[in-house]
Amino acid sequence: MSEKAKQSESVWSGYDAASAYDESVAPSGSPRIASRRIINYLRRLSKADLSGANFHKADLTKTDLTKADLNALYFATYAMPRPRGWRQSLTVGHYWRAALVIFFNYGVDTGTVFKSAAFHEPVLWRHVTWRPEPPNGQGRDCRYGWLYYRRVKTKKQFYRPMNRVVLTHLKSLRSDQREANQPIISCGSSRPNEQFQRLCQLAGVKPKQDIETGEEKPWVLKDLRKTCATYYDEHMPESSIEILGHSVGGVTYRHYAHRDPLAFKAILSLPQPTAFTALMHGFDGECPCCRRRFPQA
Repeated sequence: MSEKAKQSESVWSGYDAASAYDESVAPSGSPRIASRRIINYLRRLSKADLSGANFHKADLTKTDLTKADLNALYFATYAMPRPRGWRQSLTVGHYWRAALVIFFNYGVDTGTVFKSAAFHEPVLWRHVTWRPEPPNGQGRDCRYGWLYYRRVKTKKQFYRPMNRVVLTHLKSLRSDQREANQPIISCGSSRPNEQFQRLCQLAGVKPKQDIETGEEKPWVLKDLRKTCATYYDEHMPESSIEILGHSVGGVTYRHYAHRDPLAFKAILSLPQPTAFTALMHGFDGECPCCRRRFPQA
């Protein structure tokens, strides 16, 4: 290394690359070295894994539920108390486990799962297709079947493939199925957000924090939609735009106009929280690690 390069390197040794980038002002020295340091810093950020990088964990704990939180929520459903007037043959925890799986895999609105208002259109049993052929006749076959739903806000229709985890949880509810026009999910309450917050307390999930003020706020079901987008974009960039049904326009719309194949691949390959796969492996009502039975409410 030349003497001039050594001097430039020594000038930069006390600088943080991100700070230098934000300031947009480089100290005296070689700009080539400055650019290299910033590029290497950004590469390290892009290569960091979501499960192992501290800065990612800090962001998730503020605005999104982590997979550890989702595991805790899933297992806490076994301790949910029986709602007043509950008449279903399955426990309310059965339905909440299936609801968590649907929220995580499709990022649906609250009204698509729970009918808590007159204008909500929850998913019905007739919206589930067990055959591999797509109901709308478009796209490739899916051996796990299909799920149809509409967004509450935009009324946009979706025909989504089911992965193995979704299929397993919906099949677990079929014993309580009564008619085709019956909603798939029932929680025995007209206020599912309050029930979800009690579930968070049972699971020991800490309240979310406002990034700007640091104020603690309770989790709501809408946060599951945001969590879904985070994990889809981490798994397959840009896939959440199609899966969640975000509106885009202009040039960007033409870029995202044909995203069904991307959504198909993303849904079938999305890494699931460990707890979500327990039922798929035959562990219902017990911990998949130690086989300890969970308390049934």
